Amino acid sequence: MTHKSARARAAKARRLTSPLAAGAAIAAATGLLGMGMSAPAFGAVDKTVDDAVFSWSVNNESTGGAYFGGCNFLAAGEAGDTGMARIWTAKDAGSIYSVDDAGKFTDGNTSIVKTSGELSDFDSRCTDGEGNKVNGKINAEAPNNHTGDHVEIKNGTGTVDPDNDNASIQWEGSWSFAYYGGMTYWTISDPKLEVKNGKGTITGTYSGFGADMDDLSIWKKLDARDGDIVEIQQGEVDVTDSGFEFTPDYLGVETATDGRNLQSPKSSENESWWGAMPQDWIDFNVETGQDSYWYTTAGASTSIQPRKKTNPLTVEYTAQAPAPDVSTSHSVKSASAEDGLTVNVTGDGYDNLPDSSLGKPSAGAYAAIVDRDLASKDVTAGNTTAVQYVMPPQIKDGKIDVDVTAKTVDLDESKDYDVLTWVAHGLPTGDAELYREPIELTDEQKNALFPADDDADDAADDGATDGAEAGDDGGADAAEGEADDKGAADAAEGEADDNGTADTGADGAEADDDGAADAAEGEADDKGAADGAESDDNGSADAAEGAEDGASDAAEAGDDGTADAAEGEADGSKAGAAADGSTDGSDSDAGGAADGDDSDGGSDGDEDKPAKPVVADQTVGEDRLVKGKTAPNAEVNLAWTPVVEKNADSQIKAFAAKVPSEDNVTVTADAEGNFSAKAPSAKGTYAYSAIATVDGVPSDPAEFTVTVTEDEAADDDAGSEGSSDGGSADAAGSGDDGATDGAEAGSDGGSSASGGASDGSGAAGSSSAGSEGSSTGGSESGSSDGGNLPRTGAELMTLPIAIGLLILGAGSVMFSRMRKR
Repeated sequence: MTHKSARARAAKARRLTSPLAAGAAIAAATGLLGMGMSAPAFGAVDKTVDDAVFSWSVNNESTGGAYFGGCNFLAAGEAGDTGMARIWTAKDAGSIYSVDDAGKFTDGNTSIVKTSGELSDFDSRCTDGEGNKVNGKINAEAPNNHTGDHVEIKNGTGTVDPDNDNASIQWEGSWSFAYYGGMTYWTISDPKLEVKNGKGTITGTYSGFGADMDDLSIWKKLDARDGDIVEIQQGEVDVTDSGFEFTPDYLGVETATDGRNLQSPKSSENESWWGAMPQDWIDFNVETGQDSYWYTTAGASTSIQPRKKTNPLTVEYTAQAPAPDVSTSHSVKSASAEDGLTVNVTGDGYDNLPDSSLGKPSAGAYAAIVDRDLASKDVTAGNTTAVQYVMPPQIKDGKIDVDVTAKTVDLDESKDYDVLTWVAHGLPTGDAELYREPIELTDEQKNALFPADDDADDAADDGATDGAEAGDDGGADAAEGEADDKGAADAAEGEADDNGTADTGADGAEADDDGAADAAEGEADDKGAADGAESDDNGSADAAEGAEDGASDAAEAGDDGTADAAEGEADGSKAGAAADGSTDGSDSDAGGAADGDDSDGGSDGDEDKPAKPVVADQTVGEDRLVKGKTAPNAEVNLAWTPVVEKNADSQIKAFAAKVPSEDNVTVTADAEGNFSAKAPSAKGTYAYSAIATVDGVPSDPAEFTVTVTEDEAADDDAGSEGSSDGGSADAAGSGDDGATDGAEAGSDGGSSASGGASDGSGAAGSSSAGSEGSSTGGSESGSSDGGNLPRTGAELMTLPIAIGLLILGAGSVMFSRMRKR
């Protein structure tokens, strides 16, 4: 890279103010990176589970004392074939039922666990956790009438979504029901739980053997079949990150099965236990010979009937956010001294991001250009070279496509830079950092971004000036402009006329002789031009970069009285920052639309994107209605952030898209595209962003500011903090031929202080009201050339009013410089 001269750097440093510097103040106040503003998470992502434990004792009847064979009990695994209906013995271990080396009921992931936490075995199958035997106890009200053993299946895998009470978990394991000591038994295998919005089922595979209580010679192997094991329709499952518990449906469930015994009618006596298991469960057990054990039949509270109702089922696990599958890339989109460095950042998987560094769910992402020497952990709002907040509505199907632009003044050609993306809101630390790669510039791009002095400061012949020193013949050259062959002033890259007179052009460094005003360290010539803070003997006040002939230059004005602010177009265009406090966030078009990012409100050439909403800066009163226009029936997401410190509107807009929303709302436009939403109730200024979504495709964001006042009659056109009375300057951009921008006053009698307006004659109707863009007095904004007041300092001296204007202008200059220092 080539190095620009110290003089050129110093001139540019004086002339430009970094939007990021202003943004840093806003971000610090609102907690952009470190504080983590609250914002709703988007695109809830299922968390993974690989250690789920299924625990269920089914019901008390399945571990209770039996009429025959001592007790009913649970065994691990799929039971083998005994060849006939008979009671199991200890010798059946390993062939009929599964055990481990210690003889405990286990099989793979499945174990039978007692209430004491100990594993059950054949010897303890009919005793509870305290060692009490339950053999033969068939009275549901008798003490110690069931063991309470439960089946436990480990290592279930699947996903859970606690936010929406969704879960899908599969277990691999089996357990068997041995009734009457093993005279009749069957198996459930591989249960799978599916829950959606708190409701669902557990399915599994039924298998076993058929027997008949009335004919013990009957014994047959049954065909395995899938079916519902559990239904969850009456209650709800509250899914959490660690598990849940619920009671499967039974109470109040009616069955249509005609088994050995019919379901008893529901009565006041049995309603507390009356019900049935799922229909698939009962239908299968018609073949096993156990059907009437799974729904309410005749019997009092002292019978086995109350033991048939289901017990709670527990699922425990550790939910883990899935490992993010995020891919990101970048490319240099453009590089020029005028427009800065624009890097396009694209990515996929941004709808499946880890938590932010603050431990909160993702609320979008940040994409930034950062100094390569700056460690990621040290990145803050104040030291990024450029940063763009990617809001959730801008992430479609996990994809991002965003441009990050760093102004040339914010770059140092001796440094290298990286692209960095991370999870919002927080810092790029740990898993929250998603991507960091170097920005590689070609030699051509480097030279375009940092041109040599010879290329940057070419002056024209015959009186042309180069951005730092004014030419001769009275032409004031402001901020790198070029004068014409008559010495006309070129203000802010504008072009003066051929009469050698800069009507409103200010010279940004040093004026020449012949009456040219030299503002900010300039020198007065022998024609009476005013220098800096002192008016000359002709009464001309040169206020901080004022031009001759009464024209006031507001931050690089154009010719013929047109105030061209922030590189906008002259002659009435509403460009950049306009008079009375209304500004444009970046470069506006000739129609005065606030564009924010070199756009005319369209989709920046992407035909797939809808046009971004059209919303002007506005002041709202008691009705607090924020209004705009977009595509008919589009969904519009409005996000806003309070601006704690008062900054120029251009600074607010330049940073508006970079500050994460404190809150947001989505509204639907009407058939004509009009939409409105309530502004925050607290008085103040808010940086807004609006994104329209049409057919699922989001637009680029439109940035604007909203000022909430207590006066619903406030002038909405006055811009942020801008109002006028008594014939004030025109808000949101002065008209042509005489409009001035409220930043720095002009010379030779036209005094415009921080936002005041002067007409084309060079006379300012009054003093301005300070930095908020209000002007009080009697000037007429945007009046045509050749007004009623004289043009030159000599002529002004002949008028009584001129004396007051000169004093006021000189005082304004002194005050302005004191403020700058």
